[in-house]
Amino acid sequence: MSTRTSRSIDQFVPKVLYTQNKVIFFESMLFIVIAWAVLSNVLGLESSISSPTLVGERAYTLVASGTATPHMIATIRRVVLGFVITTIIGTVLGIVMGMSDFWRHALQDYITVGLALPSLFAAIFAAMWFGVSDTTPIVAGAAIAFPFLTQNVFEGVKNVDYALLEMSSAFDVSRRRTIWRVIVQSVLPEWFAGARYSFAICWKITTLAELIAAGSGVGFMIERQMEILSLTGVLAWTVLFTGVILIVEYGILQQIEKRVFDWREGTDMGMIGGV
Repeated sequence: MSTRTSRSIDQFVPKVLYTQNKVIFFESMLFIVIAWAVLSNVLGLESSISSPTLVGERAYTLVASGTATPHMIATIRRVVLGFVITTIIGTVLGIVMGMSDFWRHALQDYITVGLALPSLFAAIFAAMWFGVSDTTPIVAGAAIAFPFLTQNVFEGVKNVDYALLEMSSAFDVSRRRTIWRVIVQSVLPEWFAGARYSFAICWKITTLAELIAAGSGVGFMIERQMEILSLTGVLAWTVLFTGVILIVEYGILQQIEKRVFDWREGTDMGMIGGV
C-alpha cells in the first residue's frame, strides 16, 4: 500500500481500526454476530442455527441463576491440574532430551506418537481406565498436551548458544546452576509459546473428556443440551466457555509473558536508541 493511499484511508477511517490487534479481533467478532443475526432472523433460520439474542439470553440466565458457576469451576479446576502435570512432564522431558542424545533417541518416537495421537482416543482411553471421575478429564488433557510442550522445550534447548555452555564449563559452574541460568533462561521464549498452546489444548481435551465421562463441567452440560437437541443451550455454554478462555488468555497468560520479557523490550529500545 502506497503512502498516498494510506493517508487517504486515514482521512476516513481511524488508524486504530485496522492496526490494533484487539480492535481487529473485536471487529471480526462483531461481523460474525451481525452475519449470524441476519441469517437467523432475516432469512428465517432461527430454528436451525438459533440466534445471538436467544443465545445471549440463555447465557445470561445461566450466569444469573448460578447454574453456570459450579460447572465452570469444575472445568477450570481440571484444566489447571492437567496443565500443571503437562508443565512438569513437558518441561523436564524437553530439557532432558535436549541435553542428552541417549534420552533424545529413547523418547523422540514416543513424543512423535503423542503429537499425532487423536484427542478422542485419549479421552476414550482415560474414560475406560478411570471411569466417570475428575481424573479422566485431567489425564486426557495432560496426555495430549504435554508432547507439544516437550517438543517446544526440546527445540529451544537445541538452539541454546553452546558458547555459553562451554564458558560455564570453563569456569566450573555447577550443572544445576548452568541448567537454571543458561538453559532455562534461553528456553523461556519457546517454553511460553509451548505452554500457551498446551494450555489451549488442555481446555479442549478436558471439555471433550467431560462430554464422554464426567458428572459435571462445561463438557457435561453441553452433552446434556445435545441430548435434548437444544442448539441454543449448546451455544450458550460454548459462549460462556469461550469467554473464560479469552479472560485467561488475555488477562493472565499474556500479562505474565509480558512481565517476564519486559527486560527484552527494554534492551531492544536501548539498542535502538543507541544506534
